[in-house]
Amino acid sequence: MRSEGEVSARVQRAARTGLRIHPMAVVAIVAGVLLSGCAGLGQAGAAADVGATQISSETLAADVAAVQEQRGVPAGTANAALTLSVLQRLIITELVDQAASAQGVSVTQGEIDTAQQQLEAQLGGPEALVAAYLDADVPLSGITRQVELSLQVQLLGATLAPQADPNGQQQAVVQYVTGFGIQEGVEVSPRFGTWDAGALTIGPLPSDLSTTVQTVDPLAELIPAP
Repeated sequence: MRSEGEVSARVQRAARTGLRIHPMAVVAIVAGVLLSGCAGLGQAGAAADVGATQISSETLAADVAAVQEQRGVPAGTANAALTLSVLQRLIITELVDQAASAQGVSVTQGEIDTAQQQLEAQLGGPEALVAAYLDADVPLSGITRQVELSLQVQLLGATLAPQADPNGQQQAVVQYVTGFGIQEGVEVSPRFGTWDAGALTIGPLPSDLSTTVQTVDPLAELIPAP
């Protein structure tokens, strides 16, 4: 297994080829998406709502547990920072997916497979790819979806601003996804915190609730202990 430094260097080289393998790099592309607040979190099991789509607490718990298992961390170990990181990724992934669909942008399985194979080659093989994503709090089961997300972002830019250079296309994606987020709305369950629309991160709990979300994992009871 390569060291973290070696993996990071390979990640940077891969990024320069045009493929983004770090899922949170999408934050820079869609930074500035604003919170509409019109989603309802109508069901108790919701961790967040992105438009009409619910991200369930069970989905969040499964991803957190998978990351912990693949890192060799005992199941059921509370980790608030990991929980919030995974939830942020799920929200951003869903938001970009909806924005891409609204523009008629789609990615085929063949394109995803090819991109993933290219990333594996650039990073030094499947193990290096898994390590890079795991370092970004993405479990093995989520890698294909994050490769698809990177392709969606690139195609969105080309669709929205076909004559622009990469920077211009990036700005077009920012503007479009920002407007899309305003229209559709993003809301996080209060037990996890509040959605910081400008930074695309989950901030502290509302002021009328306890701030223990920063130290106590809200999913602790949903991830089975050994």
